[in-house]
Amino acid sequence: MALRILITGATGFVGSNLLPALLDVGHQVVALVRRDVKLPFGVSTVKGDVLDVDSIRKAAKGCQAVVHLVGIIREYPSKGVTFRRLHVEATGNVIQACKDEGVSLVLHMSALGARPDSAAEYHRTKFAAEELVRNSGLDYVIFRPSLIIGPGSQFLRDMKRLMSFGILGLIGGGGYRLQPVVIQDVVQAFVQAIRRKELRGATWDLCGTKVYTLRELLEAMARAWGKRVVFFPLPSGPLKLLARFLDRFPWFPITREQLTMLEEGSVCVDNRFYSVAGLAPKDVEGVLKSV
Repeated sequence: MALRILITGATGFVGSNLLPALLDVGHQVVALVRRDVKLPFGVSTVKGDVLDVDSIRKAAKGCQAVVHLVGIIREYPSKGVTFRRLHVEATGNVIQACKDEGVSLVLHMSALGARPDSAAEYHRTKFAAEELVRNSGLDYVIFRPSLIIGPGSQFLRDMKRLMSFGILGLIGGGGYRLQPVVIQDVVQAFVQAIRRKELRGATWDLCGTKVYTLRELLEAMARAWGKRVVFFPLPSGPLKLLARFLDRFPWFPITREQLTMLEEGSVCVDNRFYSVAGLAPKDVEGVLKSV
């Protein structure tokens, strides 16, 4: 059944891939946007902000579902851009707007590793947002993806640029464990969750087929792109010290939060979503060759 669906975070990596997929299966799509932006033909736009509940209400009017994708990976407290505001407060606003406008289904993108006792504020606020969704009284599906890769990924663009120098530092020696997931699989997870009621009322981890160390993943990228790269160990201690003073600047390549999350790893304990949904995850290295 075709639905009218509101998307927050429609211009981000996941959102820009999800929009055409929803249109392809016949849904009507509304995007909440902060400024004029070019989106796929057929997508309606409403100007607003997830920190302004009135604008969300306006965008949600007539919708049957909301896909909430807004999230940040870096804080700028002087500009009011914090994990607490953009993860927790924004999610609360979306839920309130859904209740006010009679929207019964919320699909929420969280992150693998979200938990209340994480050393990372990013993960703690992601978990707090999940709890708001779980306790909302609405139908819901929560996804916790690992590192998402695919065409358009900022992470892949950054790695390709850095590898062009022929030498690359491996943070902490490159032993951190990751289980990246392909963007097409994340998109299909949302599409299936809208269609299939048996997937609702649950929190699902999303990972790919293989666990890599950071070094193994970067080596796979270098092979896929035909780049000869010399890797060298980069101790995390000095990098953390630098990040303490410099991660408030957008030009500094990594934040303290990102270093903490890297140390925690990003590997699925429960990756059964695919079998329940009847999907088969794509091979990461096959996708790298097309980037």
